[in-house]
Amino acid sequence: MPEGVESVAVYFYFHKDNGREIKELWTGLAEKAGMEIGDTDAVELVNERFNSQGLTNIKTLQGPGATIHIWLHKSIVVVSGISTDRDAWADLSSLPCAGSAIGWARVFIGDESGRDSLESKFGKRYSLLETDFGRLCQFEEKTGNRAHIYYLMHLDGSAAVEHFLTLDFPLFDFAIHKLHMERDYFKNQQKWILNEKAEIDKEIGELLHKSIVGETLNPEYIGSLEKDIDTLSSKYAILVNDGHLIRKARTTLEEEVGHVQSRLRGFGTIPEGGLEITRDTAELIDKLREAETSISFAIKNTKTAIDTVRTSVELLRSRENIFLQEEAISFQVAAGVLEFIIIFYYSIASWDYIIGVERFDTIPPYIRFLTIFVFAALSVILTHFIGISFKEKWKLNRGLILSAAALLGMFAYIVFLSIQTAALHAA
Repeated sequence: MPEGVESVAVYFYFHKDNGREIKELWTGLAEKAGMEIGDTDAVELVNERFNSQGLTNIKTLQGPGATIHIWLHKSIVVVSGISTDRDAWADLSSLPCAGSAIGWARVFIGDESGRDSLESKFGKRYSLLETDFGRLCQFEEKTGNRAHIYYLMHLDGSAAVEHFLTLDFPLFDFAIHKLHMERDYFKNQQKWILNEKAEIDKEIGELLHKSIVGETLNPEYIGSLEKDIDTLSSKYAILVNDGHLIRKARTTLEEEVGHVQSRLRGFGTIPEGGLEITRDTAELIDKLREAETSISFAIKNTKTAIDTVRTSVELLRSRENIFLQEEAISFQVAAGVLEFIIIFYYSIASWDYIIGVERFDTIPPYIRFLTIFVFAALSVILTHFIGISFKEKWKLNRGLILSAAALLGMFAYIVFLSIQTAALHAA
């Protein structure tokens, strides 16, 4: 390890349910520091104290030149160690179950002379933070953001450095780990949602085009438009859900950025412009806000599309009903004419048969024609008003009463003419 480095601290973060991995890493960490862990079972220790709301010490092991801890913070277990042996934990990847950790970090502690040597080993400096205990330098993060490397150039005579490294630092570093994971997740989620939105926009455009240029009274076409309404409704529901996901992503990242900054304020000063991770996340938050606005417009457009297609269906249904009504009226007129002809023909035949040909011929032809014509017409009219009364549950109406009275009067007139023909025939 380069000159100027006095000690090293390491941190591993696990979910509290990973008891076996915690135990094995705890054992490996102790062995590399030259400690004997004995029969202590970290699994039982963690499970017994899993309801912690703050940062709770589960187990501490003190050895020559090294101290290792198991801390529980809510559902996260922090396995940490501080050693004055600069090479004690030189290769963290060789520790058992290190790959199962959510993330890990290593902090080298020393004076100014060790910083340049570490930069040549771990890459360019990422962020430089002013803390109450000296300058904390974070180096460029490796692929996947699971391993963080820091160098603390502590102030001479700072007795609180170990307390800071044990309590404050792991919460700050884990907040960065968590922000990294959520940022990467929401970035991928945003990409997927925007691709889905683009596909929905294309489908909506095609459906609207079809509803405009394909207008017809074909019942199959109207049925397809009704299916399009169902499709648009499902797309609307998807967009509403996507809008909720984007909004949740934005608010979650804003909260996590606030947590990182809050942790940093507990022991240091936020650098001008913020941390690199918070600046990158701020750019993503802006993009999420733009996506949220875009999806909001897409939701409104989809709602408009649903209303447009539904209106088209209603208009087509209305035109179809008008067409059917016109056909029904035509049929009714034809049926009325046919009914009139039948009544006219059978009325003349019946009248002729009842009073006889000789008496029937004594009635002038024009009187016979007009009489039967009016009788047949009144019969058709009465039939129409009887149908209306039937639809209204046999409710009497003015047309029914007047037409029935007129038909009865016409029938009386026919009887009167028949009697007069008998008198004329007898004379």
